[in-house]
Amino acid sequence: MILKPVQLGREALERDVLVQDRKSCKRFGPCGVGERALYLGGFSLSCRYYLPYSEITRVFKRVAMSKGGFSHKGIFASIPYLVVEYGGGREKQCTYKHEEQVDQLLACLKQTHPEIKQVSAAAEARQPEKEREQLPKPELTEEARQVLKALKEAEAVLEKRPDLYLELSKSARAKRQLLLKAAQRRGGAVKAKEQPILDRAARAQEEMEQFLNGYEGFPLPARYAHPVVLRRMERVVEAGRAVSPEQALEAVKAGLKALNASVQVSQEEHDEVVAVKAMFLNEDYR
Repeated sequence: MILKPVQLGREALERDVLVQDRKSCKRFGPCGVGERALYLGGFSLSCRYYLPYSEITRVFKRVAMSKGGFSHKGIFASIPYLVVEYGGGREKQCTYKHEEQVDQLLACLKQTHPEIKQVSAAAEARQPEKEREQLPKPELTEEARQVLKALKEAEAVLEKRPDLYLELSKSARAKRQLLLKAAQRRGGAVKAKEQPILDRAARAQEEMEQFLNGYEGFPLPARYAHPVVLRRMERVVEAGRAVSPEQALEAVKAGLKALNASVQVSQEEHDEVVAVKAMFLNEDYR
């Protein structure tokens, strides 16, 4: 017997519509993205609750660090949550085992419902303060403006296939963990049963390369093709530190190399580094 999802907000869907929408929703861990509503897990049951999109104010990721975890000085184990705000301030939080599933759900939701904010109210309130703290940006040359335009267009290209860049990131992190584990063994060899992890990372790169073949002049090699990398390159150009994609990428590489366990970072910076640094480490920043 399939339990009927529990209504969280004021708006209810008709039973037949609700049943069909939940059945056909795209599942990401314990939650799902339907055409009519967002479905949330609870009490060890997936898609136990539902909220029509008209009632949702924000959907965002929250990361709580386990004991000995995030201390603003590195990348550690974390507990990811999907947080949904609705009904004038009410909140529902869903626990995830795998952070990439939260990212996948948010990427899907961004495509289908871009009007729903994906940052917390606190993070949104801090944004103007961050902007005031930033040094004045230099006036850009025409060449720099064209580079910035190309980077933003490239970001839009990747957002057409979030599944590809999310898999590129996830498989790179799995490969990095494997290589570190293998390095601790005598001889540093990867065991035969671990080969699928390397194959998965190679396959993710190949699929990204095939996708980008249709976009001549893409400003990133496929192995680093992630929106976070492009946004960091954009910030480099805006700061006047680069006037070409090649210079911007080298600056991004230098910045990532400098980040280690002794460097203090914000939660936002932590999330960016977790998403992309393994891709660069695996390739030795080439």
